[in-house]
This record gives sequence, structure tokens and C-alpha cells, in this order.
Amino acid sequence: MVPENNNNIVILETNPTHRDYLRSILSQLGYTPITFDRETICLDNLTLLNPYLVISGSLSSERTFRFVNTLKMKNNGIRILIISDDHAIQKFLNINGFDDVVLIRQSIEPNEIKRAINRIQNTSLKNNLVQEYPLIVGNSPEMVKIKKMISELKDSKDTVLIQGEPGTGKELVARAIHYLSNRRNNPFVKVKVTGLSNEWFGYEENALEVVHQNKKGIFEPANTGTIFLDRIEKAPAFFQTKMLQVLDGKSSLGPGHEIISKVDVRIIAASRENLNLLVKKKDFRKDLFYRLNVISIKIPPLKNRIEDIPLLADFFNDRFCGERGRCYVDISQKTKDILSHYHWPGNVRELKNVIKNMVLPADKDNIPTKFIENNEQYESLSYTDYNQDSAIPDISNIKRYLRDLNKISLKDIQREYITRTEKKLMKEVLVKTNWNRKKASILLDISYKSLLNKIKAYNLT
Repeated sequence: MVPENNNNIVILETNPTHRDYLRSILSQLGYTPITFDRETICLDNLTLLNPYLVISGSLSSERTFRFVNTLKMKNNGIRILIISDDHAIQKFLNINGFDDVVLIRQSIEPNEIKRAINRIQNTSLKNNLVQEYPLIVGNSPEMVKIKKMISELKDSKDTVLIQGEPGTGKELVARAIHYLSNRRNNPFVKVKVTGLSNEWFGYEENALEVVHQNKKGIFEPANTGTIFLDRIEKAPAFFQTKMLQVLDGKSSLGPGHEIISKVDVRIIAASRENLNLLVKKKDFRKDLFYRLNVISIKIPPLKNRIEDIPLLADFFNDRFCGERGRCYVDISQKTKDILSHYHWPGNVRELKNVIKNMVLPADKDNIPTKFIENNEQYESLSYTDYNQDSAIPDISNIKRYLRDLNKISLKDIQREYITRTEKKLMKEVLVKTNWNRKKASILLDISYKSLLNKIKAYNLT
């Protein structure tokens, strides 16, 4: 059923024949079709039009990824119909949990469009996701794995430990877990562990003091929801001890450590450091680590998922343009290449700030000098830089090769020599590129997947 005050359906279609065909079908169904042939113009007018549905067709998979991400960022509850035969799009929808987005084939009939619209309406009625649901942008293998884990955790009550460098998006993952769960309409409370005192557990450190009657612990505000304990690696000794008691069912503790109240809270903790190493150094309690590390999610640094950089750049570009009411403008491929060659010590947070500063002057190619210099250094490298005698095991050591082999076989010698040469060359290239696997695969002239397989096979670290 079409909403009483909104008959608008926006069509984004680059093919004029398909565009006219869709306009005709929707008009016959009683809707008001509004057509666009470019994403930027469509997005610029979307808020004003407030459509009942957005239909996308004849876009490449990459452009579809960006368009859907931007639509969801503007309004998570927006209805979307995609017309495409590209299997990568269905995979993208599944990975990101966009089960309210409908995909149909390109050779469509009027009745199929009608059925698709009805299906979208029924799906949107069942979906009750709040608007704050965060988008996790990225199609790299590492992020695909994380998204699948988030989806699998939606019905779980287990404690989750998220580890990753600053700026990788630990809080974003925590919020995604919360908003996909049946706790989505209940509180999500973020607590920075650093600086907390005992009173935040519901009691004063001095056992002779009485509990403040109006003082709640850190868990009560998150009752029936999720509590996100950020920087857990910085937890002081008293906090670690009390956390164990909390995990044993004691939420707020009185002066004599008696239970004041129990709350229903899911705990998600985040650490910038490897807690396992801190346990070995005895800087973190082993028993608490095991209680927190029931489900473990490790977020890779941005330099290890460089293929996500163009998609993230587009996402932040669209976000900040939308916030400032500016026209959506594409970032050039040259700019994206320059950004992809940077090592991003500040991870996604740094990329977000860079794009934000590029959007402010409305110049998408206003790249800071450090990125250009980094790109020039990268481009100055070539495969020949590594294809030197120093990178290949000295042939004078052939006696050692023979001694290491069980039998004298020319094939064995050749295989062993090539293996050792390849391993050494790969290690040097990885070190030279600061372990940027995407750059290394380009320099070595092999696929990214092949490089990952060889790193694993050779146990390169």
C-alpha cells in the first residue's frame, strides 16, 4: 500500500530506454516516478523528494555499493530496489545485512516490479532497526569476516572482546552488534575505563563510607541493553577485580561487597593493545581476560585492507557533502590512488579527517603534501629495485643446498632454490613496503590472493 501523502518513487537509471520503461510501469501502478541518470544529482534531491522507494539500475557493482551505502547513511529505513544481474551485488547485500534491499533481474515484467514493491513493503514493516544503526564500510576479506561475525552474534549474550589499533572502528563494531541484537531499542552505554573510581561500581572505596543513595554504578544505566567498556587494557587493578565479580553476577556492590542489585547487561570490551601479551607480562589478569575473550574480534589496520580505501573515501565524501548541503562530487581516481599508497598510521579515523578537510574547501583533489610525497616514493619503486643479486641466494652456496637435500636431484635442487629465492624476495618486498600487502603484490606482479597464500605457506611474519 502506497503511503497516503507520498507517491514518489525515485529512479536512478543510466540507460534511457530502461529509464522510460520503468517510468511507464510505475505510472501505470499509480506512482509518481522521478528519474535521474546520475547518482550525484539523485542524492542532491533525495531529501527534498522524500520518496517512498528508490530504484537503482544499470550501475556497476562498485557504483551500486557506494550508492546503497550513501542511501543507508542518509536514512537507514529507506526502501531500495536494485535491478541488476550482477551476482556481486547480492553478495554485497548479504555481507552487509541489507536484507531489506530487494534485488531483481534486469529482464523484468510489470508484474515482477509490482511483486518486488510489495515484498519491499512487507520487509520494511518487519524491520525495526533504529536509525542509529552504524554502517561498516568495506568489502575486503578481513571486513567481510567481521561483518559475518556481527550478524552471527545478534542473538548471542556472550561477552565480546574487540581488539584493534586506534581509529580502526572498535566502537562502530560494538554499536553494530548492539543494534542488530534484540537489545537494539534499549540503552547502549559507552564507558571509558580510564579514570574510573570504585564508586562507579556502586560503592565507595572506603568500606566505612555509606553508599550514595543517588549514585548509580556503571551498569545500571545499561540495564536490558549493552555496556561498551572502552580501553579495557588500561583498567586499574581494582577495576579488574570488581569486573570479575560483575561477570559472576554481581552488578552493583555495597560497602561489604554484598549484592545491591542485578542487571541484565551485555558486555562488550575494547582494547587497543593485545591483551594476551599483557597477560603474559602480568599487566592484565588472566582470569578476567578469559572471561572477556569469549568472542574475539580483531580489526585489522587500514594498511592491511587497502582495497577498502576508495570505498571509504567515497563514503566519507558523500557523508560530509550531505551534512554541509553541498553537491555530491566524485573524488578522482588519481586522488584515490594517492590515498591508497599511504600507510595510514591513524587508520580509518585519519582517512575520515583527511576527506573532511578535502570537502571543506569543496576541492576533492586538494591532497595534503604528505600523501603526494608518499605516492611519489612508492612510484619510484619498481620490481627491478628488488631483482638484484643481493635479493637472491648466492649461487656459491650450492653445496649447502646439496647437503640439505636427502638426495641429489636436479628437480629437487631447482625447486628448493626457487622456493628459497621466492621466500627471501617476498620478505624483502614486504619489509620495504612496510608490510603493505597490496603494494607488495603489485611490485611482485602477483595477485593479492596469491600473495596472502604464499605469506601463509612460508610463515612470513
